[in-house]
Amino acid sequence: MIDSTKQTIFFRADGDSVIGLGHIVRSSAMAAYLKGHYKCILLTRCVIASVLEEVSYIFDQIISLPVVDYYSEAHNFSDFKSKNSLVVLDGYFFDSRYQEILTGAGYKFFFIDDIHAFKYYANAIINQSGNIKPLDYNALPGTQFYLGPLYSLLRKPFLDAAKEKRNAVDNRNCFICFGGADPENKTLEILRKNKIRNNFDHFHIVVGSAYKYLNELEDFATGTKKITIHTSASAKEMVVIMKQCSYAICSPSSVVYEYMSIGGAVFLEQTANNQQSTLNYMVEERLAFHLKDIENIRNTDILQSHERQAIYFDGQSGERILKIFNQYFTSQKLTFRKATINDLQRCFDWANDSDVRQQSYNQNQIKLDDHTAWFNNKITDPQSFFYIIEMDQQPVAQIRFEIKNNEAILGYLADKSIRNQGLGTAILSEGIEQFIQDVQKPVHITAYVKSTNIASQRSFERLAFQKKESTEYPNSFKYIMSHGN
Repeated sequence: MIDSTKQTIFFRADGDSVIGLGHIVRSSAMAAYLKGHYKCILLTRCVIASVLEEVSYIFDQIISLPVVDYYSEAHNFSDFKSKNSLVVLDGYFFDSRYQEILTGAGYKFFFIDDIHAFKYYANAIINQSGNIKPLDYNALPGTQFYLGPLYSLLRKPFLDAAKEKRNAVDNRNCFICFGGADPENKTLEILRKNKIRNNFDHFHIVVGSAYKYLNELEDFATGTKKITIHTSASAKEMVVIMKQCSYAICSPSSVVYEYMSIGGAVFLEQTANNQQSTLNYMVEERLAFHLKDIENIRNTDILQSHERQAIYFDGQSGERILKIFNQYFTSQKLTFRKATINDLQRCFDWANDSDVRQQSYNQNQIKLDDHTAWFNNKITDPQSFFYIIEMDQQPVAQIRFEIKNNEAILGYLADKSIRNQGLGTAILSEGIEQFIQDVQKPVHITAYVKSTNIASQRSFERLAFQKKESTEYPNSFKYIMSHGN
């Protein structure tokens, strides 16, 4: 049993020559953002010594797991549970049943994902791929989503590089990397194409310790000064290598995010089914190009892609990820209870707060007599689910669901003391979970938000709500979530 007064985050990720090293790379990148703020422990079946050595400085501890079936592993997870722990899963073997076992044992967990292939029981899902929306997932109603390149899991040297002046596209050197393992040997397949070799002056090839075809690659490169092979390059070394290359050929995986933090013309070749969405997004957003089009891309297209990369990869994703975890652990202090008559005055004061009135559809100040009649009706109405949220035993927010037929109209507000702390999504998430637990029937949840209320819009859009223009209220959006229908 591991216990610590410091909040502990367990990262569960594997890597080998078959599945590649991407899960280890992503998890260690995330852990680096959190290091010093939380105790970070890696649970892994990876046995590649060089890989484990490279990430050992990031994690407070690395625990080797035995090779057993994954469901047995999930049942044995209690060996690692500590009082203030959170689990982060990154891998395709951690399917719905695996997650259900953890949930049944009382675990809270995040999921680093890029496939949205099964039902998720996670508290939050982080997916750095573009063109993915919460409604693409089958997840719990309260699951929070952090999607797109703004949440790129880049290692620190790449984050630092993204904050510097970016490379100019001023040479014909090409960086090639298809991950540390490259199990299909896409690297050599690309190099053997004449139209690729003739298009560039020099190639910098990066392969990892799990790459099985190194001898074959070295034989191909023998006798030419046009190819330099780098093996098991560290993140810092990768930055140096990438900065020498104005062009890159790689797969739409973690490595393309790393290269785009440096900047240059990127040509993509898909190597796995789960990369299709990322490839489409990168091309549609004019961040990169299909490799098959390498001879048809104009210089103006390349310059435009270079400029757009700087917008999407700004070097701030580490701060964003840390904020997500800070908000999560803060939200664990929130408790929910039904509103009572003793809350009348406090709810009256909240309702008449100037900021609340400004975002309300009726902006007039509320009279105490009117509020008293309204409040008494709401706390006694069986179709009204009215909750007070407390932190450290002090009321800090309210959330209310009013049922009409099979629709529940949602409204919430927070005390000044917790505004601008990013807790809006947590209040909605946990409030919806509490309501669904209490209502015990299928229901549509609907909320209306003014177009000027940007903070509330962001809170709703991190959950699986469908967003529409409201026809019921002017200059407003309507958010809809269906449960059990």
